[in-house]
Amino acid sequence: MGTLVRVKQRRAGVLVSLPSIVSTHSFECGDIYSLYPLCDWAKDIGFSIIQLLPLNDTGYGYSPYSAISAFAIDPLYISLYKLGLNVQSRKKEIATLHNHPNRIRNLKLEIIRSHFESHQKESLKEALEFLEKQPWCYSYVTFRVLYEMYEGKNWWEWPIEYQNPQTAKDYIFTKNREEAMFWVYLQKIAYDQLSAVKIHLEDKGIYLKGDMPILTARNSCDVWEHPEYFLMDLQAGAPPDHFSQTGQTWGFPVLNWEVLQKNHYSWWKDRLSYLEHFFHLYRIDHVIGMYRIWAIPKEDKTALKGWFHPQFGIETSEFLKVGIDPKSMEEIGLIHEFKPNHYIFYWDFWKETSYQSLPEETKAKLFPLSQLHIAEEERHWREAGEAILEIFESFSTMLPCAEDLGSVPSFIRDSLFERQMIGIDVVRWTKSFTTGEFIWEDQYRENAISVLSTHDTSLVMEWWKTEGDLESKLQFFFDRVGKPRPETENQILEGLLEFVFQTKSIFCIQLFQDLALGVPDLLENPEKHRINYPGTPDHSNWTYRFPILIEEFVSDFQRNFTLRKLVHSSGRN
Repeated sequence: MGTLVRVKQRRAGVLVSLPSIVSTHSFECGDIYSLYPLCDWAKDIGFSIIQLLPLNDTGYGYSPYSAISAFAIDPLYISLYKLGLNVQSRKKEIATLHNHPNRIRNLKLEIIRSHFESHQKESLKEALEFLEKQPWCYSYVTFRVLYEMYEGKNWWEWPIEYQNPQTAKDYIFTKNREEAMFWVYLQKIAYDQLSAVKIHLEDKGIYLKGDMPILTARNSCDVWEHPEYFLMDLQAGAPPDHFSQTGQTWGFPVLNWEVLQKNHYSWWKDRLSYLEHFFHLYRIDHVIGMYRIWAIPKEDKTALKGWFHPQFGIETSEFLKVGIDPKSMEEIGLIHEFKPNHYIFYWDFWKETSYQSLPEETKAKLFPLSQLHIAEEERHWREAGEAILEIFESFSTMLPCAEDLGSVPSFIRDSLFERQMIGIDVVRWTKSFTTGEFIWEDQYRENAISVLSTHDTSLVMEWWKTEGDLESKLQFFFDRVGKPRPETENQILEGLLEFVFQTKSIFCIQLFQDLALGVPDLLENPEKHRINYPGTPDHSNWTYRFPILIEEFVSDFQRNFTLRKLVHSSGRN
């Protein structure tokens, strides 16, 4: 548990979307090599954490949270330079703010393939050794070769014989052996390059933080190989809230915790053990989902007909006891039989016209049923979530950090607090429960990471300019601490950074773009530098590329001086 002990002190860091930080030695987009100049810069500023978004293979998709494997690293991130293949990008300048990941990946694969073929003997030997140590690679590679063969088509649309993983593995590793070994070789290189970065960072006193998505794409190797780990007729999402009237549907199958538990959570154990080769800390995506998740029938387009899974539900006998036939309530669309003789009430069912038009005495009997098991459900969810998190902590020495944003029910908040899980506090949303005002630096919870933005939000400069009341922001971030009101965008950003570094949170990790003091386009047009707009099509996101080469960015004396001063005065270096 050595790492945990050393990490848990006041620290500052930077979060990057790896493909966005292009280096002079990168090929078209940021890659594993980009972490070396970033590391030197972090060390110089006083940062001691570098956080990455997930690096999983996304196939033909774009979002790293919707990968085709829970293990495999996207070949997009392999550094050709580190491989000794000094192929230069076509352009010396960064022309646009967007990468084309599929095009770049295909070009890289061509270059690595010819290297693989010209050094076949030793390449095959390395790949074989890797395959023996990493059994997950068998199924991933089989899936990947078939995925290419059928141009990204869903695995359940493949010929029937390939829907059986065992048959498919035997076929691919005998009939397509060379192609299969090439994909193993890619994972071997990615593994070597990323684990070398971890060691390099350790030497510099810097910790690398990874990301573990909780859900897995339906069209993925994991779901194809282990459909029993997932509830295939359901999809995960989020219930309606003030951001979305109809909630969110994500399309990912819901995890089948019962089966996972019977297998002693071996899939999670393998994932965490693999991540530990690369990272010292990791972010648990959507930690609330470890306690309970909003489950929606897989064909639904909105989340309105969902329920918190796992749930006991209300039994037929409990309806009959008060003289209500549950079938009649199901017919008018207020409840749903989600397992034999067990019903759930739909979200906001009491707002439905069919409920409003019921006789008052029926309403008086029906409504209390919807509240019947809440206390025991919450107790059950809490115990289940804590058991899972406990297991996670026993599987690895990485320090877990929980993504606990959104409306977190109080029983989960209490649980995370008692477990001393490090959470996340986004400055713009961290407000007083009583007054609704921003809270002071020393009122932040200590066991958290304070941030100005996340990969799913607007950048802090866009928030400043277009969201919320400007006057109250000026009063809080500048007048309150006796600072002159800012006259330039740079002064605004510097003031916000000073605030976030001074918070009581144990960690303060900022998005790379929010540290871009003195980069005119970022300060003036922050909306163009965003990584992801949740709820919009995949291909319009996740392609962001920073406008300046990393080497040029890290050599700016004025910016470095300012950041170093902020880190130093906040006691985080």
